[in-house]
Amino acid sequence: MGKHAYLIMAHHEFSLLKKLILLLDDPKNDLYLHVDKKAKLFTQNDFNNITRYSELKLIRRNDVTWGGYSQINCELRLLEAAVKGDYDYYHLLSGVDLPLERQDVIHDYFTNHAGCEFLYIQHGAMLKYSFMSRIRYFHFLQELIGKKRGSTPLLLLNRLLIKSQQMMGMDRNKRWRFDYQKGTTWFSITHHFAGYVLSQESFIRKRYRFTKCADEIFLHTLAWNSEFKANVIEDSLRMIDWKRGRPYTFRSEDFDHLINSGKFWARKFSERVDRRIIEKIFNQLFV
Repeated sequence: MGKHAYLIMAHHEFSLLKKLILLLDDPKNDLYLHVDKKAKLFTQNDFNNITRYSELKLIRRNDVTWGGYSQINCELRLLEAAVKGDYDYYHLLSGVDLPLERQDVIHDYFTNHAGCEFLYIQHGAMLKYSFMSRIRYFHFLQELIGKKRGSTPLLLLNRLLIKSQQMMGMDRNKRWRFDYQKGTTWFSITHHFAGYVLSQESFIRKRYRFTKCADEIFLHTLAWNSEFKANVIEDSLRMIDWKRGRPYTFRSEDFDHLINSGKFWARKFSERVDRRIIEKIFNQLFV
Protein backbone atom coordinates (compact mmCIF):
# COMPACT_ATOMS: atom_id res chain seq x y z
CA MET A 1 0.00 0.00 0.00
CA GLY A 2 1.33 3.42 -0.95
CA LYS A 3 1.49 6.61 1.06
CA HIS A 4 -0.68 9.71 1.21
CA ALA A 5 0.23 13.39 1.38
CA TYR A 6 -1.86 15.85 3.37
CA LEU A 7 -1.57 19.44 2.15
CA ILE A 8 -2.63 21.89 4.86
CA MET A 9 -3.33 25.60 4.41
CA ALA A 10 -3.42 27.38 7.79
CA HIS A 11 -3.54 30.95 9.02
CA HIS A 12 -4.84 30.87 12.62
CA GLU A 13 -6.22 28.53 15.34
CA PHE A 14 -2.81 26.95 15.85
CA SER A 15 -3.83 24.88 18.88
CA LEU A 16 -6.52 23.28 16.69
CA LEU A 17 -3.93 22.83 13.94
CA LYS A 18 -1.78 20.79 16.34
CA LYS A 19 -4.70 18.45 17.02
CA LEU A 20 -5.31 18.07 13.30
CA ILE A 21 -1.66 17.14 12.75
CA LEU A 22 -1.70 14.63 15.61
CA LEU A 23 -4.79 12.95 14.14
CA LEU A 24 -3.12 12.72 10.72
CA ASP A 25 0.16 11.39 12.13
CA ASP A 26 0.46 7.91 10.60
CA PRO A 27 3.22 5.81 9.00
CA LYS A 28 1.36 5.99 5.69
CA ASN A 29 1.07 9.81 5.70
CA ASP A 30 3.37 12.77 5.21
CA LEU A 31 2.18 16.29 5.98
CA TYR A 32 2.92 19.49 4.06
CA LEU A 33 2.01 22.68 5.86
CA HIS A 34 1.71 26.24 4.62
CA VAL A 35 1.12 28.99 7.18
CA ASP A 36 0.05 32.40 5.92
CA LYS A 37 2.88 34.90 6.14
CA LYS A 38 0.48 37.35 7.82
CA ALA A 39 -0.02 35.00 10.79
CA LYS A 40 1.90 36.71 13.60
CA LEU A 41 1.04 34.18 16.31
CA PHE A 42 2.60 31.20 14.55
CA THR A 43 5.76 29.84 16.18
CA GLN A 44 7.53 27.17 14.16
CA ASN A 45 9.26 25.75 17.22
CA ASP A 46 5.86 24.72 18.57
CA PHE A 47 5.52 22.32 15.64
CA ASN A 48 8.99 20.81 15.69
CA ASN A 49 9.02 17.09 16.47
CA ILE A 50 5.28 16.85 17.20
CA THR A 51 4.78 13.89 14.83
CA ARG A 52 5.92 10.35 15.62
CA TYR A 53 5.30 8.65 12.28
CA SER A 54 4.73 11.26 9.57
CA GLU A 55 7.23 13.69 8.20
CA LEU A 56 5.94 17.23 8.69
CA LYS A 57 7.33 19.66 6.13
CA LEU A 58 6.71 23.39 6.36
CA ILE A 59 6.88 25.06 2.97
CA ARG A 60 7.93 28.65 2.37
CA ARG A 61 5.39 31.05 3.80
CA ASN A 62 3.62 33.43 1.43
CA ASP A 63 0.95 36.07 1.87
CA VAL A 64 -2.37 34.46 0.96
CA THR A 65 -5.49 36.56 0.37
CA TRP A 66 -9.04 35.23 0.35
CA GLY A 67 -10.35 35.05 -3.21
CA GLY A 68 -7.05 36.02 -4.80
CA TYR A 69 -4.73 34.12 -7.11
CA SER A 70 -2.45 33.72 -4.09
CA GLN A 71 -4.81 30.96 -2.90
CA ILE A 72 -4.29 29.02 -6.11
CA ASN A 73 -0.56 29.65 -5.94
CA CYS A 74 -0.49 28.27 -2.40
CA GLU A 75 -2.17 25.06 -3.54
CA LEU A 76 0.32 24.71 -6.39
CA ARG A 77 3.28 25.24 -4.07
CA LEU A 78 1.98 22.56 -1.71
CA LEU A 79 1.50 20.16 -4.62
CA GLU A 80 4.92 21.03 -5.99
CA ALA A 81 6.56 20.21 -2.67
CA ALA A 82 4.63 16.98 -2.23
CA VAL A 83 4.76 15.35 -5.69
CA LYS A 84 8.44 14.61 -5.21
CA GLY A 85 7.30 11.94 -2.77
CA ASP A 86 5.22 10.15 -5.43
CA TYR A 87 2.21 9.62 -3.15
CA ASP A 88 -0.90 7.67 -4.07
CA TYR A 89 -3.19 10.53 -3.01
CA TYR A 90 -2.95 14.22 -2.15
CA HIS A 91 -5.57 15.59 0.25
CA LEU A 92 -6.00 19.35 0.60
CA LEU A 93 -7.25 20.50 4.00
CA SER A 94 -7.51 23.79 5.82
CA GLY A 95 -5.97 24.28 9.24
CA VAL A 96 -9.43 24.29 10.84
CA ASP A 97 -10.46 20.86 9.53
CA LEU A 98 -10.55 17.58 11.41
CA PRO A 99 -10.75 13.97 10.26
CA LEU A 100 -13.88 12.00 11.10
CA GLU A 101 -12.38 8.53 10.60
CA ARG A 102 -9.21 6.73 11.57
CA GLN A 103 -6.43 6.80 9.02
CA ASP A 104 -6.49 3.05 8.31
CA VAL A 105 -10.16 3.35 7.28
CA ILE A 106 -9.32 6.27 4.98
CA HIS A 107 -6.34 4.46 3.45
CA ASP A 108 -8.39 1.32 2.79
CA TYR A 109 -11.10 3.35 1.06
CA PHE A 110 -8.66 5.03 -1.31
CA THR A 111 -6.92 1.74 -2.02
CA ASN A 112 -10.28 0.32 -3.06
CA HIS A 113 -10.95 3.39 -5.24
CA ALA A 114 -7.47 3.75 -6.71
CA GLY A 115 -7.35 6.05 -9.73
CA CYS A 116 -10.44 8.07 -8.79
CA GLU A 117 -10.32 11.85 -8.38
CA PHE A 118 -12.49 13.20 -5.57
CA LEU A 119 -13.85 16.68 -6.32
CA TYR A 120 -17.19 18.06 -5.24
CA ILE A 121 -18.75 19.79 -8.26
CA GLN A 122 -21.87 21.95 -8.21
CA HIS A 123 -23.99 21.84 -11.34
CA GLY A 124 -26.82 23.96 -12.68
CA ALA A 125 -27.30 26.70 -15.29
CA MET A 126 -28.08 29.45 -12.77
CA LEU A 127 -25.11 28.47 -10.67
CA LYS A 128 -22.81 28.66 -13.66
CA TYR A 129 -24.18 32.07 -14.64
CA SER A 130 -23.53 33.43 -11.15
CA PHE A 131 -19.95 32.23 -10.81
CA MET A 132 -18.74 33.10 -14.33
CA SER A 133 -18.33 36.76 -13.38
CA ARG A 134 -15.49 35.64 -11.14
CA ILE A 135 -13.43 34.78 -14.20
CA ARG A 136 -15.08 36.88 -16.94
CA TYR A 137 -13.61 40.18 -15.75
CA PHE A 138 -10.21 41.35 -14.52
CA HIS A 139 -10.37 41.62 -10.72
CA PHE A 140 -7.21 43.67 -10.47
CA LEU A 141 -7.64 44.60 -6.81
CA GLN A 142 -8.71 41.25 -5.32
CA GLU A 143 -5.37 40.66 -3.58
CA LEU A 144 -5.88 43.98 -1.78
CA ILE A 145 -9.58 43.52 -1.08
CA GLY A 146 -9.88 39.96 0.22
CA LYS A 147 -13.11 39.66 2.22
CA LYS A 148 -13.55 43.41 2.75
CA ARG A 149 -17.11 44.72 2.43
CA GLY A 150 -18.57 48.20 2.50
CA SER A 151 -17.88 51.46 0.70
CA THR A 152 -14.20 52.24 1.16
CA PRO A 153 -12.38 54.07 -1.67
CA LEU A 154 -10.68 50.80 -2.64
CA LEU A 155 -13.96 48.92 -2.89
CA LEU A 156 -15.60 51.75 -4.82
CA LEU A 157 -12.68 51.77 -7.26
CA ASN A 158 -13.00 48.02 -7.70
CA ARG A 159 -16.73 48.32 -8.49
CA LEU A 160 -15.94 51.05 -10.99
CA LEU A 161 -13.34 48.85 -12.72
CA ILE A 162 -15.75 45.93 -12.95
CA LYS A 163 -18.59 48.16 -14.17
CA SER A 164 -16.42 49.66 -16.88
CA GLN A 165 -15.51 46.18 -18.12
CA GLN A 166 -19.19 45.21 -18.19
CA MET A 167 -19.96 48.29 -20.28
CA MET A 168 -17.17 47.40 -22.71
CA GLY A 169 -18.43 43.83 -23.05
CA MET A 170 -15.30 42.31 -21.54
CA ASP A 171 -15.34 38.53 -21.49
CA ARG A 172 -12.05 36.76 -20.75
CA ASN A 173 -13.80 33.43 -21.28
CA LYS A 174 -13.92 33.97 -25.05
CA ARG A 175 -10.19 33.31 -25.25
CA TRP A 176 -10.46 29.97 -23.46
CA ARG A 177 -13.65 28.11 -24.22
CA PHE A 178 -14.01 25.37 -21.64
CA ASP A 179 -16.82 23.64 -19.87
CA TYR A 180 -16.15 25.53 -16.66
CA GLN A 181 -16.98 23.81 -13.38
CA LYS A 182 -17.19 25.02 -9.79
CA GLY A 183 -17.03 23.21 -6.47
CA THR A 184 -15.36 23.33 -3.10
CA THR A 185 -11.66 24.11 -2.92
CA TRP A 186 -10.78 20.94 -1.00
CA PHE A 187 -9.84 17.80 -2.92
CA SER A 188 -8.32 14.33 -2.85
CA ILE A 189 -6.47 13.61 -6.08
CA THR A 190 -4.08 11.03 -7.51
CA HIS A 191 -0.40 11.48 -8.24
CA HIS A 192 -1.13 11.34 -11.97
CA PHE A 193 -3.61 14.20 -11.81
CA ALA A 194 -1.42 16.21 -9.40
CA GLY A 195 1.40 16.04 -11.95
CA TYR A 196 -0.94 17.13 -14.71
CA VAL A 197 -2.12 20.13 -12.67
CA LEU A 198 1.48 21.24 -12.11
CA SER A 199 2.28 20.78 -15.81
CA GLN A 200 -0.48 23.32 -16.52
CA GLU A 201 0.79 25.99 -14.14
CA SER A 202 1.74 28.47 -16.87
CA PHE A 203 -1.76 28.24 -18.33
CA ILE A 204 -3.37 28.39 -14.88
CA ARG A 205 -1.56 31.62 -14.12
CA LYS A 206 -2.52 33.21 -17.46
CA ARG A 207 -6.14 32.16 -17.13
CA TYR A 208 -6.82 32.76 -13.44
CA ARG A 209 -4.57 35.63 -12.43
CA PHE A 210 -6.70 38.68 -11.54
CA THR A 211 -9.81 36.57 -10.96
CA LYS A 212 -11.96 36.22 -7.84
CA CYS A 213 -12.37 32.96 -5.90
CA ALA A 214 -11.10 30.89 -8.81
CA ASP A 215 -9.68 28.39 -6.31
CA GLU A 216 -13.18 26.89 -6.54
CA ILE A 217 -12.98 26.68 -10.33
CA PHE A 218 -9.51 26.02 -11.74
CA LEU A 219 -8.90 22.43 -10.58
CA HIS A 220 -12.44 21.27 -11.31
CA THR A 221 -12.28 22.78 -14.80
CA LEU A 222 -8.92 21.16 -15.52
CA ALA A 223 -10.29 17.76 -14.54
CA TRP A 224 -13.56 18.21 -16.44
CA ASN A 225 -11.80 19.17 -19.68
CA SER A 226 -9.18 16.44 -19.67
CA GLU A 227 -8.81 12.67 -19.71
CA PHE A 228 -9.34 12.73 -15.94
CA LYS A 229 -13.04 13.53 -16.27
CA ALA A 230 -13.82 9.83 -16.56
CA ASN A 231 -12.22 9.26 -13.16
CA VAL A 232 -13.95 12.08 -11.27
CA ILE A 233 -16.19 11.12 -8.37
CA GLU A 234 -18.22 14.21 -7.57
CA ASP A 235 -17.74 14.00 -3.82
CA SER A 236 -14.93 15.58 -1.81
CA LEU A 237 -15.67 13.21 1.11
CA ARG A 238 -15.81 16.28 3.35
CA MET A 239 -18.64 17.46 5.58
CA ILE A 240 -19.12 21.20 4.98
CA ASP A 241 -22.34 22.92 6.00
CA TRP A 242 -23.18 25.89 3.78
CA LYS A 243 -26.81 26.04 4.90
CA ARG A 244 -26.11 27.29 8.42
CA GLY A 245 -22.98 29.37 7.71
CA ARG A 246 -20.31 30.40 5.19
CA PRO A 247 -19.43 27.71 6.10
CA TYR A 248 -20.95 26.79 9.47
CA THR A 249 -18.64 26.22 12.46
CA PHE A 250 -19.56 22.89 14.02
CA ARG A 251 -20.65 22.63 17.66
CA SER A 252 -20.69 19.79 20.19
CA GLU A 253 -24.32 18.96 19.37
CA ASP A 254 -23.19 18.08 15.83
CA PHE A 255 -20.90 15.27 17.04
CA ASP A 256 -23.14 12.29 16.27
CA HIS A 257 -24.14 13.72 12.90
CA LEU A 258 -20.49 14.22 11.94
CA ILE A 259 -19.23 10.84 13.11
CA ASN A 260 -22.09 9.04 11.34
CA SER A 261 -21.95 11.16 8.17
CA GLY A 262 -19.92 8.72 6.12
CA LYS A 263 -17.47 11.52 5.33
CA PHE A 264 -13.76 11.40 6.11
CA TRP A 265 -13.09 15.03 7.04
CA ALA A 266 -15.08 18.06 8.16
CA ARG A 267 -14.67 21.82 8.18
CA LYS A 268 -14.79 24.00 9.96
CA PHE A 269 -14.06 24.09 13.68
CA SER A 270 -12.96 26.78 16.10
CA GLU A 271 -11.75 26.56 19.67
CA ARG A 272 -13.14 30.05 20.20
CA VAL A 273 -16.62 28.93 19.16
CA ASP A 274 -16.83 25.44 20.67
CA ARG A 275 -13.80 23.64 22.10
CA ARG A 276 -15.85 20.62 23.19
CA ILE A 277 -16.61 19.33 19.69
CA ILE A 278 -12.89 19.37 18.90
CA GLU A 279 -12.06 17.49 22.09
CA LYS A 280 -14.78 14.91 21.44
CA ILE A 281 -13.53 14.17 17.92
CA PHE A 282 -9.92 14.13 19.09
CA ASN A 283 -10.67 11.70 21.92
CA GLN A 284 -12.69 9.51 19.55
CA LEU A 285 -9.87 9.13 17.02
CA PHE A 286 -6.57 9.67 18.82
CA VAL A 287 -4.75 6.48 19.80
